[in-house]
Amino acid sequence: MHLLDRPQSAARGLGSLNITRRQALAAGMLAAAAPLLAGCFGSGGGSGTVYGQPSGDVPARFKKRQRVVLWSNWTAHNAEILQKNIDAFHDSQDEIFCEVQIFEGYDNVEAKLAASLQAKQVPDISVMSDIVWNRFYLNDALEPLNGYFDDSFGKDAFHERFLAEGTVKDDVWWVPFGRSTPLFYFNREMFAEVGLPNRAPKTFTEYREWGRELAGYTRNGTKVAMRGYRGNDDWYFQGSSWAFGGAYSDGLDMRFTSEGTVAALEYDRAFIHDDKSGYLAADPTADFIAGASATMTESTGALTGIADAAQFDFGVGFLPKEVETGVPTGGGGLSILRYASEERKRAAWEVLKFLSSGDAAVEWTLGTGYMPTTRAALESDKVKAKATENPNYQVAIDQLDIAKGPDVVRRFVPEAVPAMKDAIQAVYSGGSDAERALKTVQTTLEPAIEKVRAKYEAKVAS
Repeated sequence: MHLLDRPQSAARGLGSLNITRRQALAAGMLAAAAPLLAGCFGSGGGSGTVYGQPSGDVPARFKKRQRVVLWSNWTAHNAEILQKNIDAFHDSQDEIFCEVQIFEGYDNVEAKLAASLQAKQVPDISVMSDIVWNRFYLNDALEPLNGYFDDSFGKDAFHERFLAEGTVKDDVWWVPFGRSTPLFYFNREMFAEVGLPNRAPKTFTEYREWGRELAGYTRNGTKVAMRGYRGNDDWYFQGSSWAFGGAYSDGLDMRFTSEGTVAALEYDRAFIHDDKSGYLAADPTADFIAGASATMTESTGALTGIADAAQFDFGVGFLPKEVETGVPTGGGGLSILRYASEERKRAAWEVLKFLSSGDAAVEWTLGTGYMPTTRAALESDKVKAKATENPNYQVAIDQLDIAKGPDVVRRFVPEAVPAMKDAIQAVYSGGSDAERALKTVQTTLEPAIEKVRAKYEAKVAS
């Protein structure tokens, strides 16, 4: 049976990248874009409505194949690994051509997708972050995937915890691809010179004590900070809010001003401004690699790139606890767009299935450092050997047992992340009062939450 002949009922993720000028122009690459508000997404037409496909370029040898457009956030090293797997897909069959169009970062993909729905010209499959896909689901832009799984590729192909994060009302809308958790990275050589233990701190309290012990330490004539903070991504703070007993929300009920959430942000303020152990960094990863900081909190997806770039021995560990654990899952996944034609959707499913199966899933995990999200990758001898050879890879897998997905407000309210970025940047850069900053967030988001409440209660909570 040909791939595209399958009945609909059965057919229903630090280095250099050579992105061609043609590929970038075809994608209309954005320089920067903030997430759009829920009201700007547009819900399009009704069932059966078909939108056009974005323009691009199909190499001559693939002209007779069904074209699939995949929008991706990944550049540099991770984009190279993705393209290698797409090339392998092209070699594995002769019916489908998949063109990867790149928009740097999840925010740019979100903005471009929102615009594509307004223009009625959508890709067939897209990488979306763990929060972004929820908003497109809420606005009826995603294809339900349950009907595509079959005996050759079922739901059990995926890690059940990650698959559950893309499932609403018993239907799958987003499959895991390029999933991650933050890890605690530390420079073993610096720790040894200062006399700190060869491990990650067990608690935030211990981490702050270690920061004080590092005070005044210099290497190669440069003063070293304990941590460079990232102000353009609140993912890390989502986790620390849990560690201190707080949260963003309980359902749609906000908890930004809860005692624990305030304590978490006050901890960061004190770490930076009272202890002088941290600072707001333009690029914490680059600073860590350059030796400007002794530690950082960074995604598992950066593990391979950091290992290639760092000229020193480093270790990784679980994130610190405090009142409780606080480890957020993150990263990306794949969704098929509802308004693609049935033929395009069936072809997109074949791409999704290939990327999530066999050698492709294994090579993606090994090549990027993202967590294995499929049984093929988890049970692969290559992945097991890599974890044995370098225990840093195993830490991410082990930490998954205490990780959880983002709070509801962060997932479904587009204004939540920008509001939190403003708050943490004000505290990290200027030492603003933590409680006052979080009260501003809560006040700002009240009308935004009311805008999505009816849809959330109808499509998720009920």
